[in-house]
Amino acid sequence: MGDTVSSPDASLLRDEEKESIRDLLRRLSEALPGFAPREGQRRMIAEVARAFSHCRNEDDPPTTGRNLLAIQGPTGTGKTMAYLLAGLVLAKSRKKTLVVSTATVSLQEQLVSKDLPILARASEIPFSFELAKGRGRYLCERNLLSLTGSRFPEEASWKRPPSPEEIRMLDRMKERFGKGWDGDRDRWETPVPDFLWSSIANQSSSCTGKHCDQYSGCGFFLRREALSRAHIVVANHDLVLSDLSLGGGVLLPKPEESLYVFDEGHHLPGKSLSHFRAELEIEGALSWVERIPAVIAQTARTNAGKEGKPPPAEETDSLSEALQALSRWFESRWEGTFRKGEADGPDAGGRGETLFGAGGERSSWRFPDGRIPDELSEIARLGEAASKTLLDRVREEKDRLSEDVPEKNAERGSRDRLMMDLGNLSDRLSGANQLLGLFGSRDPAEGPPVARWVIARRQGGMRDHLLEASPVWAGGLLERMLWGRVSAAVVTSATLATLGSFSSFASRAGLSSFPDATYTALASPFRLERQGVLRIPPLTSNPSDPLAHTDEVVQLLPDLLDPAGGSLVLFASRRQMEEVHRRLPRDWKDRILLQGERPRSEILELHARRVAAGRGSVLFGLASFSEGLDLKGDLCTHVIIAKIPFSVPTDPVEETLAEWIKSRGGDPFREISLPDAGLRLIQAAGRLIRSESDSGTVTILDRRLTEKSYGPLLIRTLPPFRRESSVSPSPESSRRKGPRQGGSSNDQ
Repeated sequence: MGDTVSSPDASLLRDEEKESIRDLLRRLSEALPGFAPREGQRRMIAEVARAFSHCRNEDDPPTTGRNLLAIQGPTGTGKTMAYLLAGLVLAKSRKKTLVVSTATVSLQEQLVSKDLPILARASEIPFSFELAKGRGRYLCERNLLSLTGSRFPEEASWKRPPSPEEIRMLDRMKERFGKGWDGDRDRWETPVPDFLWSSIANQSSSCTGKHCDQYSGCGFFLRREALSRAHIVVANHDLVLSDLSLGGGVLLPKPEESLYVFDEGHHLPGKSLSHFRAELEIEGALSWVERIPAVIAQTARTNAGKEGKPPPAEETDSLSEALQALSRWFESRWEGTFRKGEADGPDAGGRGETLFGAGGERSSWRFPDGRIPDELSEIARLGEAASKTLLDRVREEKDRLSEDVPEKNAERGSRDRLMMDLGNLSDRLSGANQLLGLFGSRDPAEGPPVARWVIARRQGGMRDHLLEASPVWAGGLLERMLWGRVSAAVVTSATLATLGSFSSFASRAGLSSFPDATYTALASPFRLERQGVLRIPPLTSNPSDPLAHTDEVVQLLPDLLDPAGGSLVLFASRRQMEEVHRRLPRDWKDRILLQGERPRSEILELHARRVAAGRGSVLFGLASFSEGLDLKGDLCTHVIIAKIPFSVPTDPVEETLAEWIKSRGGDPFREISLPDAGLRLIQAAGRLIRSESDSGTVTILDRRLTEKSYGPLLIRTLPPFRRESSVSPSPESSRRKGPRQGGSSNDQ
């Protein structure tokens, strides 16, 4: 597949930009032995440069999408160097910052430690680059000093007694901070336990910013200053979304001043839904809400001499009353289903199926279509109003307190603890306000709803209720917060299109609202029809009968797997994976490395050692093993997919989304499940051919591919391997795959 759907206008590239791109590409070829740009990489450079040439300024009219590009680049294209090369030239020329966002830490590390240094050595264009991380990845020196006792030992406090090893680690950190270590958790010499790091991490809730004694040496603020000067910033999707939710330009350069590249961009819609999910534990919130007046009164005493307002007793009572009313409302209705019509409000048709999974220690309610009764919505709105007033007051008091810098150490310790209290209350009130707002608001009549549900947990005879809410569709969020603001953006991945179209991704990512956005699918640089074989054995069982299907998988695997090579078997469910593993003959079980039994890195290292020794090794994995594994050479000569990886809508977000699609006359299977399954099949099959010297077999143990009407559509979306029907392994394709290293410097 190598098609393009683009806007009709020509590139706005300047002659000097074209010359700089050609010169930099030539220098890369000279600097990297064996590097020769492939056709796909050249085309991607041109497409990225074209999109960035349409970059907008902040006061320009709204975009129609000429500055937006979604480009699919299969393995071996050289995506990374393509977007870095074009992005660097255009960012420097147009006076923008290039922000590269990834979904995984491994790609971030590759960019900073390998790809960007290579580009810097080859380029005559001077540039700087920085790795952006969230605040929580950095040490707070004030917290460290309070625990190691060098400032005010009487004020040190621990959540639990520290071990001698933990004390020694903190002392070592204190010695090294500012002397070769900048406070970055990931750069510390050994892994830091989560408990220990949570006690010393930099947190917005307790940070006093420029009023802190340690501000000048703070690793987080020094890194922010460096980011503001960098020409290229490497971030991750979560950090970008956090910055956008704060208004943009807070943690990263402003979107209006940035050229964005979202690598591993197929993760962006899902990351967006997770990021904007909200929750509130009703009964647990009552205890911290009651503390608000006392904390603010303590702040007033600390700010002696400064005029302040009285504690917000009335607003605190209003929020407490709203929380208690919510608790009573759910508790009185928890045993059994809602009364007919109550679940959806008076005008919703009288369904009463909201209660599901009731009974036991944990049970749940989901509101069909995300609609909640008017009575409940009104309570949430009252709570939202009270929480907003309290949130503003707490933030005001925190700002006032941060301006006060006591001279005595003991007073500073008291001030710091109070800052932390106010910060924690601010975070909790912000979360409560978000959740109550989602429960109190009405969804637009034509737009996607918000999924709303409640989880009850019984502990010691008492029940608490956890309220949760989430958008079901990321498109509108990304359209408004990102694409409509950014100067220009490129989304790239090996898997953006599915079932031969970008339409599913474009809709979910919000790009479909921009008529002039460009969608390009580059052809694979490999001769896949010669290098790979696709087999779909004629099974007797149907995966819809899990017991019979598992029996047949257990029976077939010993004949399919090569005992001397490297194989990857991918399952759609952990239950089937573990059952197949349990029932295989002993000689095969000894060759299998099961996902979850060891750390991923340890599994892959052991797999490589076994294959190198000629012993044979089989990886058993789930969805996360379908992407991100780079098993070149003999490490993987056979990929076996147990069944089509359909997802069944089981969580409240997926169920609400399916209801919304049905209400519009759509088919959730055709619009969601089928495209998702096609994408996962592409990812799974993509584990096989990782270089031009690789060859091997993909076997799919699912008869629905040949029997169902959608089967041919899924087969056509797979790489164009030659088709075989034999069940037994082929010695040529299953054993010989080229050297383990595989590939070439073209994989840049």
